[in-house]
Amino acid sequence: MTTKRITIAGVPFLALYHHDGRFLRHPGLFAFARWKGGGHYEVLHLELAEDIARAAGPGHPRWAWALQARMDTLLVHLLGAAHVLPEPACSVEADWRLDACIVLGADEDLLPEVAAAQA
Repeated sequence: MTTKRITIAGVPFLALYHHDGRFLRHPGLFAFARWKGGGHYEVLHLELAEDIARAAGPGHPRWAWALQARMDTLLVHLLGAAHVLPEPACSVEADWRLDACIVLGADEDLLPEVAAAQA
């Protein structure tokens, strides 16, 4: 079995079933995503959380929207953890959905394409 190396802007992420975030009581980045096939994930939402288990679940404000957008994957990058991937690894760069949001603090930082579309 080949382990996929999923990267978002060069940062390695681990792909989980979208409900499995409840097991990660760690700070880190998480992304709601969907598998597009052909070796690609589409990022629907990216967020920094103090506790992924509390943030990346059905209570999240974009959870229902992400499910409607066919979310089937939770991509996670744990902060403070070693990210050693077995070799050989297949590198997969995630694609961005046009209406994806990035939340890295109290305010939502929209992708440039989204901000331009909303202007």
